[in-house]
Amino acid sequence: MYQAILFDLDDTLFSLRGCEAQALRRTLDDARLMTAMPASYIESYATISSGYWAARSTNRRTKYTREEVVELSWRDFMSAHDLDESRSAALAQRYWKEFCRSSALNPGAEAVLQRLSKTYRLGMVTNGYSDSQRGRLEAAGLQEVFNPLLISEEVGVAKPDIRIFELALSKLELDPDEVLYVGDSISHDREGCLRAGIDFCHYCPEPPPCNLPPVKYGIRRLHDLIAILPSDLTPWSSI
Repeated sequence: MYQAILFDLDDTLFSLRGCEAQALRRTLDDARLMTAMPASYIESYATISSGYWAARSTNRRTKYTREEVVELSWRDFMSAHDLDESRSAALAQRYWKEFCRSSALNPGAEAVLQRLSKTYRLGMVTNGYSDSQRGRLEAAGLQEVFNPLLISEEVGVAKPDIRIFELALSKLELDPDEVLYVGDSISHDREGCLRAGIDFCHYCPEPPPCNLPPVKYGIRRLHDLIAILPSDLTPWSSI
């Protein structure tokens, strides 16, 4: 029986696109560039930004730093919408501060965590930067929920490396079969769990592709996590 549940952060508990949208809207509003941000801007920025982040993660020898990725994203975004490119660097810095205090939770996240915390120990293993991960957890009021809270930048190793999962097990003082991990990434989360011997629950709101490798559990909504766990969970009505 599981004693603890580990969670991923981005695109599992938090909507990465939602956090980006909050930060984008606040940044543009603070700069007084527009009174109402078109919805198309969110998609535009996400497309540009994801391209730079993907290139950075694929080529570990890239010269781009995190700061440069954000600045280049803003440069291209400003150019695409005929805005003043000379402001890109300043807006990029502002945007990152706003991103680190965004708190776009996925549907059901807070209620599910509250319910599970009454029965299970909750932890987090997430790739990312300390300021963005801790900042957004604090903005959502979740900074005290997870123990352990392992962030790749802080521990010096990232998913799917088995060491970050082994560190979580060590801190929990539990065996792999006593822990369930919930995440959205097949390449990072599933692969890391497979190496560590931890059961993996794949959170995938959209219909999964036909060639998806086998997983222990698959859920479309975070609420569905309750159905795959023992029935002695605290009833919804008592929360």
